[in-house]
Amino acid sequence: MRLGYSPSQVQYTRSFGAGDIGNAPFIVTLVAAPVPLEAVVVSPGHFGITSSTAGPTQSLDAEQIRSRPQLGEDLFRAINRLPGLSSSDFVAGFHVRGADVGQFYVSFDGLQLHEPFHLKDFDGALSIIDVQAVGGIDLTTSGFTSEYGGRLGSVLTIRSAEPATDRTHTTLGLSVTNVRLQSEGGFAGGRGSWLVSARRGYLDLALKLGGGADSLSPAYSDLFAKATFSVGMRNRVAVHLLRADDALRYSEDLGTLRSEYTSTYGWITWDTDPSHALSGRTVVSLSRLTWSRAGKTTPQFPGPTELHDRRDFLAPGIRQDWTFAPNPRIALRWGAEVQLSRASYDYYGVHSTDTVINNHFVRERREVRADLSPSGTQFGAYLAPRLHPQRWLTAELGLRFDHVSHSRDALWSPRLNVLVALGANTALRLADGRYDQSQPIYALQVQDGTSQFNRADKSEHRVIALDRQLGRSTNARVEVYQRITSHEAPRYINLRTSGSVFPEFARDRLLVPATSGRAQGVEATLRQVFTKGLDWSATYSQARTVDVVSGQELPRIFDQQHTGYVDASYRAPGSGWRFSAAWQIHSGWPEAPVTFTVDTLGRPGVGTYIQAHYGPISALGSRRLPWYHRSDVRVTHDIATARGGVSFFLDVFNVFDSVNPRYVTFSYSLENGILSVRRNPAEQIGRMPSLGITWAF
Repeated sequence: MRLGYSPSQVQYTRSFGAGDIGNAPFIVTLVAAPVPLEAVVVSPGHFGITSSTAGPTQSLDAEQIRSRPQLGEDLFRAINRLPGLSSSDFVAGFHVRGADVGQFYVSFDGLQLHEPFHLKDFDGALSIIDVQAVGGIDLTTSGFTSEYGGRLGSVLTIRSAEPATDRTHTTLGLSVTNVRLQSEGGFAGGRGSWLVSARRGYLDLALKLGGGADSLSPAYSDLFAKATFSVGMRNRVAVHLLRADDALRYSEDLGTLRSEYTSTYGWITWDTDPSHALSGRTVVSLSRLTWSRAGKTTPQFPGPTELHDRRDFLAPGIRQDWTFAPNPRIALRWGAEVQLSRASYDYYGVHSTDTVINNHFVRERREVRADLSPSGTQFGAYLAPRLHPQRWLTAELGLRFDHVSHSRDALWSPRLNVLVALGANTALRLADGRYDQSQPIYALQVQDGTSQFNRADKSEHRVIALDRQLGRSTNARVEVYQRITSHEAPRYINLRTSGSVFPEFARDRLLVPATSGRAQGVEATLRQVFTKGLDWSATYSQARTVDVVSGQELPRIFDQQHTGYVDASYRAPGSGWRFSAAWQIHSGWPEAPVTFTVDTLGRPGVGTYIQAHYGPISALGSRRLPWYHRSDVRVTHDIATARGGVSFFLDVFNVFDSVNPRYVTFSYSLENGILSVRRNPAEQIGRMPSLGITWAF
């Protein structure tokens, strides 16, 4: 069965000889059929990776994902060059059209994931899902439909790989960054299947290759397992488990940090088709996340610091979605979800800073305590009729309601998505809708002294996208978007995005008292896929993302006004070799304003004290970092064996060792009463090679 064709069943009775296995072609002819109305993509900013959805998408199959240049064999890094995305070299999370990482919805086999990253002390350097266990990804950057709530920015849906059921298949992988094991198979005569994927990372070796400090010892692991069973022809039940663990030990002469993080998700999905017109999915889940940090600096360190931070989040939930499509011109989608959530905060932090008052040193001590246990209920429901009144027109009018008790939010979100077919090779997609995001119960910034939940942020998406197929191998896409945030809660940020292990006590930690915001831009993509093994794509984006503070528009930290990506891949026919390259360039991020003061001291033998001051926030963007540019290459080679195969890869990140600053530090000197300040860019990742081998049997 394949989307866009009628199902076909063929009885095959040929007898095989000993040498025929694997060499006898089996051909099934499918008859073209109308694409089901519920499968038509009406969201403008939709990009698919190994997606089965109909309509023009930017798609990569599993082989292309694994062969793309990527750092750390990371799932999110494999897709962060899609249009509208921006990120730092050090993190896996990406900003979609300037939105914060926490503003995009991530789901895995129907379950929403929260903070799906390893190495959270460094802003989430890797995702918690092994790329080998993924069967498909869809990214909707704007204008997503009403089944998704609780997020302002975008939707990333991930589907796990479908296990092979003919026999047990096992894959072992070893690389510079991790070791992995994946096994899959079937049972009950093929009606059931199972898959287990486990990964253990050892980034200390990779950090040494990249010139990192020996004092940093990060360790991470993750496990994904699922079992599916088909009951008759119309019901399928799947049981899932996802577990991720992190531990970090950081020790230097000036201080130490110990941290541990866990993410545990268990869920059951039931897919049913009680009739040819009605289908549904039920998801019952239990999610739990824990955070633990403890650290201190020595008395010799300027401004001694100590913190103890333990947090917990627990959320059982249930979700039900239905689709009723009685004929090709109408489909009705509806659903609801309930989640009972509880969080706990046990935080103590103390930070001492030295300042000068009346020509004398004064040590100021700041102490923050929090002992909170909020709980609440989240309820969401949606109704979305989809109509196809004319051959060239498809429209969906959705209405969503969300109630969040811990933040006292009751939110209505109307949304409209329209698809207009302008001929056989051209499609126009439009979207206009309301999107809201309540503050998650686990996301209070207690480290900054906050103890009350903010009311929901509110925004409106307006999107126009034009897709055109140019011949058999080329697709062009242009999209114009605007995201207007009418209400935005104040938040604390680090201006330099430095990845400090004590971010709440860094001098560049400031409050952004924003009340509203705006993101707008245009994206153009050209992609060409040839039958002889070559494919390439090129993207250009012009964008602007701002917060409004006291009536003044200030750029967001990851505001990229100009961005260009080029990806190319070539598979030599019949050889098993694949060569991939990627190049990206973007304009510099806004710089944080820094000023210096020189104070005279009254103590004998001490003359002056020089201190740096970050802010005010109103000066953010007065300067920008230099342009960023980087090239990556990856070579893979597959060797077939009798029962599987062996694959090798060599990846070089930043192959030309380009110098790209992520923020600026300063050195200074005072001579003859004149202060001299020198700017010292703190570089992102330089050239970093990695290699690995995978054995499948």
